[in-house]
Amino acid sequence: MNWMDFLPFGAYAALGILSLLVWWLVYDFVLTPGLPVLDAVFGRNPNPAVALDILGGLLALGILNYSIITGPALGSLVVDLEATALTLLATIMLLGVLRLGTGGFLRLWFRKTRDAQGDFVTFNNELFKQRNLATGLFSTTLYLILAAGLVEEDLLDITEYRLEAALNMLGVWVLGAAAVLLHSLLYLGFGTRNHILHECFHDNNPAAATSMLGLVGGLLLLNNNLLESFEQGQHMFNQWELWAFLLAALAAVVVARLVLQLILLAFAGINLRRELVIRDNPAWGILDGGLIFVLFLILIAVVA
Repeated sequence: MNWMDFLPFGAYAALGILSLLVWWLVYDFVLTPGLPVLDAVFGRNPNPAVALDILGGLLALGILNYSIITGPALGSLVVDLEATALTLLATIMLLGVLRLGTGGFLRLWFRKTRDAQGDFVTFNNELFKQRNLATGLFSTTLYLILAAGLVEEDLLDITEYRLEAALNMLGVWVLGAAAVLLHSLLYLGFGTRNHILHECFHDNNPAAATSMLGLVGGLLLLNNNLLESFEQGQHMFNQWELWAFLLAALAAVVVARLVLQLILLAFAGINLRRELVIRDNPAWGILDGGLIFVLFLILIAVVA
């Protein structure tokens, strides 16, 4: 037990709170200009969808902060804090770019399509007017994918493996995007209806988004665990065994969940896909995401 550990804790906690305030300002004045962010969080009728969107950015910053603190030592506490502050500032900028880019993509995807409430689909409308929890969960998933990739990037050039780190970062982003698409294919479906964008932005279905978050989070955590064993010169694009193992792990999780689905269908008449995309059952969405994530945790414990 070292009581001096409270000194860096206070310093990093202060830096974390400062980064939260900067993220709030960027969110308020750049990402949602003219919209009542403060009232959405602290007003008489709080809006959890907006809070989820803000929370996703906070979690991303926390993950980066943690990865720097627990990573290779930089030097004195002052040097560490300066490096961490620069990293968090860069992350806030990237979060803003991701959020704006996603909003632009949605406008192109839905074009003149109106959602279930009769409004044109825009990111901020779904959050502030529709109070759409699925939108907040979707953006949180994207923020976590961004953060998971940045964890692998050697932003401060500590290890001197800059190229490998950059390729791992890109690989994580590819894996995260693939996980979103695979969840849509396996549990929701592709086509004009029931894909993940339709469920999260048109049907306001938090069940689908929560289930997706469990799959994405579990797969990224398993990948991060596997990357820790990489040696110099190895990265995600020259190690086909990594992708084969991730695919096998995904297949194992899908099969385990399929067994549960068949049991519930046979003995209780419960169709899990119907619960996700027809009934929009948030209770099952939470349990489904948790179940999938726990299955990945078991895999991580086995391969560790």
